[in-house]
Amino acid sequence: MKRLRLFSIFRSKVSLQDRVPIGQKIAYGLGGPVEGAAIWIPSTYLTPVFNIGLGLNPGLLGLIVMIWRAWDAITDPVVGNISDNARTRWGRRRPFIVVGAVLTGVLLPVMWWAPRGMPEGMTFVWLLVAGLLFYTCFTLWSMPYYSLQLEMTPDYDERTSITSYRAFPQKILLLLNGWILAFVSMPVWGINADGTPDIVNGMRYLSLILATCTILLGVLPGIFVKERYYAKESSKQEKQKLISGLKITLTTRPFILVLIIVITKTFGIGLVGTLGFYVNAYYVCEGNVKLAAMIMGVSGTLMFAPNLIAIPVCTWIATRYGKRFMLYLTAITGLVGYLSVYIFYTPSNPWLQIIPSILIGPLGIGLWLIVPAMQADVADYDELITGKRREGSFSAVFSLTTKVSSALCSGLGGVVLVWTGFDVELGMSQPDHVLVTMLNLYVIIPVVFLVLNIICIGYYTLTREKMAEIRQELEQRRGVI
Repeated sequence: MKRLRLFSIFRSKVSLQDRVPIGQKIAYGLGGPVEGAAIWIPSTYLTPVFNIGLGLNPGLLGLIVMIWRAWDAITDPVVGNISDNARTRWGRRRPFIVVGAVLTGVLLPVMWWAPRGMPEGMTFVWLLVAGLLFYTCFTLWSMPYYSLQLEMTPDYDERTSITSYRAFPQKILLLLNGWILAFVSMPVWGINADGTPDIVNGMRYLSLILATCTILLGVLPGIFVKERYYAKESSKQEKQKLISGLKITLTTRPFILVLIIVITKTFGIGLVGTLGFYVNAYYVCEGNVKLAAMIMGVSGTLMFAPNLIAIPVCTWIATRYGKRFMLYLTAITGLVGYLSVYIFYTPSNPWLQIIPSILIGPLGIGLWLIVPAMQADVADYDELITGKRREGSFSAVFSLTTKVSSALCSGLGGVVLVWTGFDVELGMSQPDHVLVTMLNLYVIIPVVFLVLNIICIGYYTLTREKMAEIRQELEQRRGVI
């Protein structure tokens, strides 16, 4: 009996009519790694492949990425609006998802197959143009894909469950992402004249694997997931103009709070992302870079299982106590984790620094698990105010915000390192005040942003009770979906 009661805690309380069939959840979740192949892998390996392998200037690589993100600022809202206004026999999202996945997969290898021996300017043009074409096709897939999640169910808790199905395959890809450099450095792909591995050739063949997976996994949501709102609601509404729709989106108060919650968390962790290795290598490991790298590798591997376990745990907590409670818990554990750096980052026992990672990492997953479900709640709130379903507009602005925030963190992370006074020529002989400044900034910056994060969470009012009221009013107005 006790065992049955234990499992009943985790049993879904969602009514049958609101549940999304598990097959559709799996099909939607398996599309998640497409984002990794398009965003995470290039952001990690673009510089090693094109700088070390093909000799492209790092400054030019940075310029290319900036132009790509600027192009996203145009294409994300445009495709989001086109998706919202589409009217086809298959729905607003599904045709774009299928076509976008195929085109994204076809163009993915083009970036990585830049011909060898071209002048630097030609390599620059090849990568720039190939990337613009690739990310246009990716946007054609990603905006409808993100929007689809917002309309799969009207239930407050089932929305969180859907995002958990996307989180699992994404975490597996993140683990594999850490081994990509080892894979493309294998001798089977070739050896350069100086004896170094031919990572350019290795990445080329890996891109073919990634392209195949992108097509096979990317089309699944478009084929198997149903658009719940389309037949009864979205297909009958008037088409919306791009600019006026964006103005409404950017003045929707709960959505602005969601963006601020994400930005404060992103900046809190992202600004010290680069600094973290330097604190590890020069403060804790006292200049022993090899030991620091080993600790990071072991820590990343050890965190894989806790991070996977955290997905169902965070889903259950959010379902039991609400999304806002889960956000509070995420922020507070992050605060405790960064403050514990003062205790566990000690040169006398470098391996203790893994403990703060355990506090910061697994429950930190809760933010990216909850926020997509919060966007779905915002879409309901917006329908109550405007009478329209505009998931594409919200997805576009959210996606653009996260991309810009991440890009800013990457750029400003180097500024933070310079701010500490670190001098690479001094190696392990950094002055004591520099090491202390590095440690303090590594703690203080996240703590300040996480405090702001907690304050913003307090102003977010779309609780379970509020969403129940909104749903009741919507169903009285336009019927049950």
